[in-house]
Amino acid sequence: MLKRKITEIGSILYRSLVYPFVRMGIECKTRSVMRPGSYLHGHSQLAGRNYIGRKTVLCHTTVGFGSQVNDAGDLTDTRIGNYTSIGTHVSTVIGNHPLDEHAALHTAFYDASAPLGFTYVSKSTYCDTQYLDEKERIQVRIGNDVWIGNDVRILSGVTIGDGAVIGTGAVVTKDAEPYGIYAGVPAKLIRKRYDDETVAALLAMKWWDRGEDWIRSHIDLFANVEELLRKA
Repeated sequence: MLKRKITEIGSILYRSLVYPFVRMGIECKTRSVMRPGSYLHGHSQLAGRNYIGRKTVLCHTTVGFGSQVNDAGDLTDTRIGNYTSIGTHVSTVIGNHPLDEHAALHTAFYDASAPLGFTYVSKSTYCDTQYLDEKERIQVRIGNDVWIGNDVRILSGVTIGDGAVIGTGAVVTKDAEPYGIYAGVPAKLIRKRYDDETVAALLAMKWWDRGEDWIRSHIDLFANVEELLRKA
């Protein structure tokens, strides 16, 4: 108990007194904007030109070039592509519970590591994490050029494809295909943004992986997807 309280106090002091200077260093190094109260831990990384909103917490999360996570975000074990826009109060829902064979849902009945402070089992009988990549510890993958509205929840094990749109308030329980528009609880495909041929061409083009100089020289074409695919 005492050790835990000392650790908690140390964490509070670090985040309030030391981390503002760490935040400034990250901003300068990555040419990013990190608003007050934002916090990166668990080896989270910014690729550059990012915007991280107020009170947004990223744990073991990589944010791709030019991507933004607005206020009060809470993302864990997540990989975000380039030029993706994430609204306010967006969070990943990490962890599952044994719904069928086990008689109890509380972690003390199946997790020997005692994540909530105590356990009844000496050996774990259920794994409540769902990794897309166990080696890299990725539970959620968000692609490039994705737009996610406010108050969205994304469950572990989900991949959101490039160019997808997730409507405000959606709960994403399954994979979202590239360039699909999703909304609802649970999120369902409303329609595709473009026809299959255009989607395939954009996925092959991967403009989000090209440098800023290329984008600046072709920026006028981005106003029309057909022009971009034809002339770029």
